[in-house]
Amino acid sequence: MRSFLERVRAPWRSGAARRLALDVPLGLLVLAFSAVFLRAARTPGPPSPDKQGGPPWEGPPEWGDGPPWAGADPLPPEPLAFACIWAVALAVAVRRFYPRAAFAAATLAAAVFAAEVGGSGPILAGMVVTAYTMAARTPLRSWAPWTAAIVPLLLVGGVGRPYLGLLEADTYAVAVPYTTLLLAALAVGVTVRGRRQNALQERREELRRSAYEERLRIAREVHDLVGHSLSVINMQAGVALHVLDKRPDRVRDSLDAIRSTSKDALEELRGTLAVFRQGDGGGPGLDPGDDRAPLPGLDRLGELAARMESAGQRVSVHTEGSPVVPPAAVDHAAYRIVQEALTNALRHAPGAEARVRIGYERTEVVVEIENDGAAVAEHAEGSGIAGMRERARAVGGNLHAGPRPQGGFAVRARLPLGIPRSGR
Repeated sequence: MRSFLERVRAPWRSGAARRLALDVPLGLLVLAFSAVFLRAARTPGPPSPDKQGGPPWEGPPEWGDGPPWAGADPLPPEPLAFACIWAVALAVAVRRFYPRAAFAAATLAAAVFAAEVGGSGPILAGMVVTAYTMAARTPLRSWAPWTAAIVPLLLVGGVGRPYLGLLEADTYAVAVPYTTLLLAALAVGVTVRGRRQNALQERREELRRSAYEERLRIAREVHDLVGHSLSVINMQAGVALHVLDKRPDRVRDSLDAIRSTSKDALEELRGTLAVFRQGDGGGPGLDPGDDRAPLPGLDRLGELAARMESAGQRVSVHTEGSPVVPPAAVDHAAYRIVQEALTNALRHAPGAEARVRIGYERTEVVVEIENDGAAVAEHAEGSGIAGMRERARAVGGNLHAGPRPQGGFAVRARLPLGIPRSGR
């Protein structure tokens, strides 16, 4: 019993007042016009010539102030007709809460009204409105089968006549307009519902795509950060093992480098996950008013080069042009591209010199990383290069990576500056 009451009360909890504010006046409007139509239908008209008090050839009688029926009271209305009007008005008022029940009640009441009065009038509008609402708010399979039973109801007026009135034109004069309007309302409702469903599906797909892209974004951040830090730690650990017996005094330096690298990596990883968890809506980096440390950018290339040199990788950084502060997303993407390229150089060309060039042009910042490693005969692109290319593409830039003809490897990215902030 409680579950039934919960289902009944559920539609009234969200937006009920707003819906009633729109639908109740519409139901009252149908009620008023239908009542006027009923009164007009029950008011007697002028009598035929043979009932005006004499034979037709004698001419009409003298009326004086008006015809004798002008002051006649209308015929008493049938209570059943008024009950049908109220039923349709109520169905219109609650049509968005109980669309199928409202349509069934409005259609049955309209059919009975037409059979009782001899015409439909404005009450037909209530049936059409409930039909549209039902088709627009409920699935086709939930109402199409039993809605087919509505057609026989349109012939209620033929009950009691020979062959149910199927051989009389008056029957079709009522049934054909009813059926046409019903089918039109149902077709419009189905079309509207289809568009709503398509829009909802597109929205869901967009949300899924955004969630997927966000996961990729986090994966790239963690990959670049953890991969770089682990590479440095691995190199420092190898150096410590190598000099453990020969130069014990250098072991402390390697352990200090490992501790410093892991500490920085943990702090940066914590800040990265905090940014993604809270969401800044503007890509990597934080809003200007955020009190947390921003994600690293090109201003921290010196620290990055120092960590790489402590791991045995020689790095030189050169800047060309007038330095400006790129947008946060571009600044962070450039830093991660340099970090990933240096990490790859440390893995595949240990000991070789790596050169980093940052060139500031009018509308772009050019990031180049080259190393003097051995010549590469075949180049297979891995996840690191793919991640760098995705970072460049995400901010509207492009990236090319491949072996150098004279040996070694080169990465070149062009990233748009957009509207850069003031210089450093």
